[in-house]
Amino acid sequence: MFSHLKLGLRPHDPERVGRVVKLTPANAPVDPLVSRTPKDWALGRAWDDDVLGNDVLGDCGPAAVVNWLKMMAAACGRDRLVFTVDDAREAYRALGWDGTDATDTGVVLLDLMEHWTRHPIGGFQIDCFFVVGFGDAEHLATAVQIAPLIVGAELTTDCQNSETWGAPEADGAQVWGGHAYLYHSDSPGGGSGKSWGEPIYTTPPFRAQRWREAYLPVCQEMMAPGTDVLRLLNVAKGL
Repeated sequence: MFSHLKLGLRPHDPERVGRVVKLTPANAPVDPLVSRTPKDWALGRAWDDDVLGNDVLGDCGPAAVVNWLKMMAAACGRDRLVFTVDDAREAYRALGWDGTDATDTGVVLLDLMEHWTRHPIGGFQIDCFFVVGFGDAEHLATAVQIAPLIVGAELTTDCQNSETWGAPEADGAQVWGGHAYLYHSDSPGGGSGKSWGEPIYTTPPFRAQRWREAYLPVCQEMMAPGTDVLRLLNVAKGL
């Protein structure tokens, strides 16, 4: 199913990730009752199966970012905006890929997020981003109410044969490698994501064992109506 596709997430530095501001239910502009309601940013929208180059390149991080832009453009009523594989490739080049196999080695996800705060991807630059404490179900649910997440995970070879990544896949004995993808829905039983143009479902046991990073991007031009962006920007500044 997925064994012929490419990964592209390089190892992260936990200490460095730990220095990024964390979004929590206490500092997020989300009503606690709302945060407990399952959320799916893809609901009611046609599925987009564009692989964004991640079938032949290790550009899973940039592909996840472009998928985020596509989803949020639809959410804020900017459906006419077009984001393509060229946007993913441009971001990949900016992070070191020079068009050759020798440099097709993936990205450090935090490098990508920091790059996105300084340079537009697909014409849009984020104002800030948060680390999400995905080990806490309430933290994760709160973050997904605001926008989809960019997730970095360690996949086992068992993930190659299923669109549901649960406890059996998490327990797989052989590590396939690091992979970034979009996580766009969350509920108590698990949540949906998008990778290689396909829907992926991850359960809490898989998340607990195999997720490594989760980031919430904030872009004033791309947030859904009603989002308290000013509050989010102040939290990012420590105010």
